[in-house]
Amino acid sequence: MPSQECVGREALGALVLLLFLSGMAVGRAPSPITLSAGSWKITLGGYVKLDLIHDFNAIGSTDFDPRAIPVDGSQGTDTQVDARETRLSLGFVGPAEGRDLKLYVEGDFFGTSNAFRLRHAYGQYGILLAGQTWTTFMDELNLPPTIDFEKALAAPLVRQGLVRVTAPLSKRTELAFGIEEPGPEIQIPAGIDGAIEKNLPDFTGRVRWTHSRGHLQVSGFLGNTRFRPTTGEPMDVTIGGVLVSGRLNCFDRDAAYVEVAYGPGLGRYRGATTARFDSTGQLKAEEVVAFTVGYERYWSSRWSSNAVVAPAWVLSDFGDPAVSNDKLNYVAVNLKYWFLLQRAWAGVEYLYGRREVRSGANGSANRIQFAVRFNILR
Repeated sequence: MPSQECVGREALGALVLLLFLSGMAVGRAPSPITLSAGSWKITLGGYVKLDLIHDFNAIGSTDFDPRAIPVDGSQGTDTQVDARETRLSLGFVGPAEGRDLKLYVEGDFFGTSNAFRLRHAYGQYGILLAGQTWTTFMDELNLPPTIDFEKALAAPLVRQGLVRVTAPLSKRTELAFGIEEPGPEIQIPAGIDGAIEKNLPDFTGRVRWTHSRGHLQVSGFLGNTRFRPTTGEPMDVTIGGVLVSGRLNCFDRDAAYVEVAYGPGLGRYRGATTARFDSTGQLKAEEVVAFTVGYERYWSSRWSSNAVVAPAWVLSDFGDPAVSNDKLNYVAVNLKYWFLLQRAWAGVEYLYGRREVRSGANGSANRIQFAVRFNILR
């Protein structure tokens, strides 16, 4: 008798195949692939993406992360060809007691050894959303359209477990509050023994004003970082940050976008350090300011490009100056050609990164990335 796991896999495979065949039957590309099941509307989404990457300098990350650039003069090149960013999603929408109940699940193959991993999994009913998705603190409507998977380093970018309530203040303005998964990161020097604890959730909030020409968002987060030494009392430090983000639609489809973020512990929302020990052995939040500015240009219905610059500065002056980051920069410029309108594009991107630590040592990296992507959804 087949195991429950095997049965589950076969059922999922049958559902995906059925969704795919139903979309083909519709035959109205580039409409989404959808299937109706009773009162439910089911949508299959995602894309297949191939990346060909060449690094002209040493960098310790597959995706382009300037924090991984060596500052000791290391040399080296690297070439990668993979399809790890390939993505699949399932969406369900159906009526429930007078409102739409929405369910969404998405994953990609960016896990260890190309393993399939969860990106989003949430349900939404009215003003309530619960599950795993983009944090309330970031501006998910302002993600720079880079070919690089990492995106601009200075912009907050985190998916995590949360419960969020969103309420309209007016026709164009909404207010949201979230209780979210904490993720403290502490740089622990040699000779100090103990453990990092998640003792409180993060609290997030935002106000977003939307217009036909773009949007403006102001958001913030408040959290706590705790270190419990092997002997002695736990050490706590409060972390927090603010983000001001805006997007302006120009001409027909062009868009200019900007983000400014600041906070002690801001690195929490970019997978970086939130706190360090100073020379006296006290735990302190790492203060960071970050800036992102970019422009997306549509030259025609088939040609588009994007340029983005994203520097960040660590303001706190503590920690080992030989490894503590002082200044970081991320630059990306690309050109895409849609050889199937809304359905598929090929593109090339130049990436530049620079890292400088407190001691003054620095390093830079240059990358060329070519990609081809086929969309299931437009």
